[in-house]
Amino acid sequence: MTRTDIEPSRSDTGHDFRGFRFSDLYWYLVLLAIAFVLALLQPVAWAQQPAPQADALDPPGRVARLNLVEGAVSFAPADANDAWTPAALNRPLTAGDRLWTGPQARAELHAGSTAVRMNHQTSLDLLALDDNTTQLRLAQGTLKLRVRQLFDGQRLEIDTPNLAFVVSQPGDYRLDVDPAGNTTRVIAQSGGGVIYGDNSASVNLSAGQQANFSGTQLVPAGPGASRQDDFDLWAANRDRLEDQSVSARYVPRETVGYQQLDSYGSWSQDPSYGAIWIPRAVPVNWAPYRMGHWAWVSPWGWTWVDDAPWGFAPFHYGRWAQIGPRWAWVPGRLAPRPVYAPALVAFVGGSNGGVSWNISIGGAARPGVGWFPLAPGEAFRPAYRVSPRYVTQVNNNIVVNNTINVTNVYRYQRQPAAVTAVSREDFERGRPVRVQQALSRADLGRAQLVADRGALPHRPNPAELRERQRPAAALPPPTVAARPVPVVSSRDDRRDERRDGRDGRRDDNNRDERRAGPAAPVAAGAARPAPAPERSTPEASQHAQRELQRQQREQKEQLQAPQLEQQRRSGEEPIGQRALREQAQRDARARNEAQERAQAANANAGAQARAEAERHAAEQAQRSQQQAQREQQRQQREQREQREQREKLQAPQLEQQRRSGEEAIGQRALREQAQRDQENARQQQAAQRQQQQQQQQHLQQQQQQQLRAQQEQQRQHQAQAQAQAQAQEQQQRRQQQQAQREAAQAREAAADKPTRQARGEGNPNRNREQ
Repeated sequence: MTRTDIEPSRSDTGHDFRGFRFSDLYWYLVLLAIAFVLALLQPVAWAQQPAPQADALDPPGRVARLNLVEGAVSFAPADANDAWTPAALNRPLTAGDRLWTGPQARAELHAGSTAVRMNHQTSLDLLALDDNTTQLRLAQGTLKLRVRQLFDGQRLEIDTPNLAFVVSQPGDYRLDVDPAGNTTRVIAQSGGGVIYGDNSASVNLSAGQQANFSGTQLVPAGPGASRQDDFDLWAANRDRLEDQSVSARYVPRETVGYQQLDSYGSWSQDPSYGAIWIPRAVPVNWAPYRMGHWAWVSPWGWTWVDDAPWGFAPFHYGRWAQIGPRWAWVPGRLAPRPVYAPALVAFVGGSNGGVSWNISIGGAARPGVGWFPLAPGEAFRPAYRVSPRYVTQVNNNIVVNNTINVTNVYRYQRQPAAVTAVSREDFERGRPVRVQQALSRADLGRAQLVADRGALPHRPNPAELRERQRPAAALPPPTVAARPVPVVSSRDDRRDERRDGRDGRRDDNNRDERRAGPAAPVAAGAARPAPAPERSTPEASQHAQRELQRQQREQKEQLQAPQLEQQRRSGEEPIGQRALREQAQRDARARNEAQERAQAANANAGAQARAEAERHAAEQAQRSQQQAQREQQRQQREQREQREQREKLQAPQLEQQRRSGEEAIGQRALREQAQRDQENARQQQAAQRQQQQQQQQHLQQQQQQQLRAQQEQQRQHQAQAQAQAQAQEQQQRRQQQQAQREAAQAREAAADKPTRQARGEGNPNRNREQ
């Protein structure tokens, strides 16, 4: 069997995030030297509990994290399984911890790159969780798993009241447990695994298969429902968001808690540290390991639990660096399977040698405990007994620009902006860091580095912590809490070979062709209108009148021509003759005008007669056409009557033929009807499939819109928080300036007082002598 590694992730500058890949023996020897030196520097008193053997077992390098809670989700730690409290997002989960989701509640946790999602009223116990084994107990409810990677020798098992399911391949899985019916349904949407029962009974489950069993003998209990529900859609949406993660390009997917980094910060490249992540909106005077509390989690001991929704990966892997005024998380060269650390800090204060480091927090001075983040290149010293190999693995990302710091001098040990301090009582009781104590450099100078972890507070009393904890809103049923874990007598640890599956895709882009209908033809045999005259009736009359007047003027000029010639010859005539002549001319003009009017009347009458004749001809043509149409209709009617007569004569023969072929026609009709029914059924199925696809697409679009709206709201909230933070910072800056001015005035007043005394002001004896 070959080892399967995570796909390498590289940034745009070629930075390798798959872990240490030393090209020569030199750096390997350097790491071994670091581990040996740290093991020598670690005294026996660091062990917070005495170990019966010299070589104590190393703690697990892998934990789980609850990164999403919807509704009432309860949590019970391994050391107090009956103490149910509201589940906290960033508290690490390990073997022995238990989870319960109330009605209408859901939860999501990650163990490495494996996503485990719980539906409502689901009971989940973490039976085993270490580097090679993940064993879960599902006593009731529904569980969805997205397994991205299975390393060589790694085992993932889910135990139910009546069977055990061992995942053998990466894929998507769903398990439904009904404790009332003692049934378990296992669905392998992709991947594969093996189902085990009593007496070495086993069933292989491949991709696309499901099995439903009753009892521990793997008795089939029916197929069950195979249709996806809202929980499947919710889990698929969560998978899509995780697949699109930008942070997965910079850190391995086995890094627990990287999923939330995309929404609350941004990545960039630094010339000194390589890839860095900077949170977008943090409070004023914020520093790493300042907003949260300390909790005792076995076997590591004191563990930091941050309040920020993104506050897991940056506080348990990598280092922090202050770049200018901002803090940046430096993941370094994480291994494909990075080792979890409870808190990558160094402590100051405590009670070294019986002398406590006292700090004043809102009152009298009390013993305090302080801490600060480790910078890139600074080694982490575990507070618990470990082997040199573990020290090497947990510090495998501290090499930045080939620089390793193995001294007791830390970069942020003397910086007040980086050191956080609380009272010893608040630290021990796990109280949140509320008001940050302003530490001066003098206070930090008195605070010694805690080399003996015995100087830190000891493990708190679980009974006292239980009294102060808030009770859970939802509790599991007693029958579920008391159900025993099944024991499978024989299991096959071999893994099936991976199968490459190809999803057959159909081409749904078929388009119907649209054909344009032909244009409507012009009806044949339509009656043509009569030819129009060259001019209408009024135009013809005017033209005839003008032509008649022109002819009359020509005739008149011809008649008057001899008279005009005679007048030129005779010379001057008597006045009487002139009057007679003018009268004769007027009479002639009157006669001419009467003739012209008569001719015009005759012309009008002729034009009207011609128009009347044309109308009569058009009407005659129309009547002839109508007569022809009536004749054609009569002929068609006669033909129809003749055809009907022939059909009546042929009716007995047709009836006989119809009766003789009735049986064949009925069979053909039944066959055609069956074909039509089949075609209709196919069309209905196609329509239903199309409708389901449209509904699914619509649902996906709605989910995407809701997701975009949520992201937009988050961006707005972040912008508002940043604006408020800037305003608070300005207000604090003004207050500090005011305090400085007042202090300066007080100093000036104090400096002037000796001068006034020297001058004799305020000395009554001297005044009396004068």
